[in-house]
Amino acid sequence: MRADVLSQMFRDDSLDPSGINVDVADSRVILTGTVPSYSDKWEAQNDAYDVPGVRYVENRLRVVPIVTPSLSDADIRARVEKVLNWSSVIDASRINVSVDNGIVTLSGIVDSYWQKGKAWDLASNVIGVVDVINDLVVSPPESIADEVIRDEILSAFDRLWMDTSHVNVSVRDCIVTLSGTVDTYNDFRSVDHIARNTAGVCEVRNDIVIE
Repeated sequence: MRADVLSQMFRDDSLDPSGINVDVADSRVILTGTVPSYSDKWEAQNDAYDVPGVRYVENRLRVVPIVTPSLSDADIRARVEKVLNWSSVIDASRINVSVDNGIVTLSGIVDSYWQKGKAWDLASNVIGVVDVINDLVVSPPESIADEVIRDEILSAFDRLWMDTSHVNVSVRDCIVTLSGTVDTYNDFRSVDHIARNTAGVCEVRNDIVIE
């Protein structure tokens, strides 16, 4: 499994895995070492999960940006604000950005949970960022009943090619909790993606286990 994880990473043209160490205990993969960007940290984790048999990835990778000349926190903040302002799907006027030693904190308000994730994704890909703390609050423009949110998620599950019969969905005060089991990480991502992109959702707590 260790060889398969390393092979998967080296086949990924978007990732530089030269500083990554991989250890495996049973079906648990442990990633240590360094990567040059925050997005690489999560790309490495996704690559590991793409290997059949991997049930859990412990991501201990450290981000050590390779930037010449080095960027100040003010430079990083300006770059993050720029990519957020350029986005056509996020109202950046309600998002505050602060940076401390390369760690970006996003605060403020967005209309949907998927926009919160999109803001995190945009900030994660900015050069010089070593971590992103996403404190954005989701405030949907209109309230949708918990039962309606749950029904929308279950209806979307029915359209998937995968078996979701062992996935449980509960919604309370617009917070979605997913539990149960799925067969692969791709299945995990599919149900998570649906919940995150459903209208009215304020937060997603994914407790699904990969078996």
